[in-house]
Amino acid sequence: MNSLLRLAAAAIAVATGACATTTVRTDVQQIPIATEAYLVLPGSEDLTESFDATQVIAARYLDDSYSFEAHIEARPGSITIVGIGALGGALFSISYDGAEISATGAQEAQVINAEYVLADVLLTHWDPDWLNRRLRGAAVTLAEDGKKREVTRGGEPIISIAFDTPDPWSGSATLNHHERQYELHISTAEFVRR
Repeated sequence: MNSLLRLAAAAIAVATGACATTTVRTDVQQIPIATEAYLVLPGSEDLTESFDATQVIAARYLDDSYSFEAHIEARPGSITIVGIGALGGALFSISYDGAEISATGAQEAQVINAEYVLADVLLTHWDPDWLNRRLRGAAVTLAEDGKKREVTRGGEPIISIAFDTPDPWSGSATLNHHERQYELHISTAEFVRR
């Protein structure tokens, strides 16, 4: 199921007062970013950034649209992403510590694909050279040209990311996942290095 549909299901579950649950994966070493295309997850020693970011996300999947606020906290050895709904309630929390991914949310949070959310954050904001060393699959590469990133498989685009500034952590970005047919419009409201 598409990550946007998973987020929508979580939002509905929170709105209807469903109980919270946590899913933990310790066996994940790479994330499928598309058919036969993978992003190898970094170990805790590779997670050296320390910052806080607040973003407004407008997501579109086919004819459905959703919006939420994302809070990203990176510390040496870990990344945490928290999604907040329009009514101020937490939709989900995703944590990665270099060894396991934990996703917490409403009872239906199991439908949130924490791996996809984490991959989208990394592909949008992390260093392109760093990412290229972690991409796997037949001829899967990431290229950056000015204010645009593109992940291709065999020369065909699978994910395109356009920025309105050269710094991926300022301004806005639009991620188009051509294979999974979703679009994320990401506006960074605040970014603070720690």
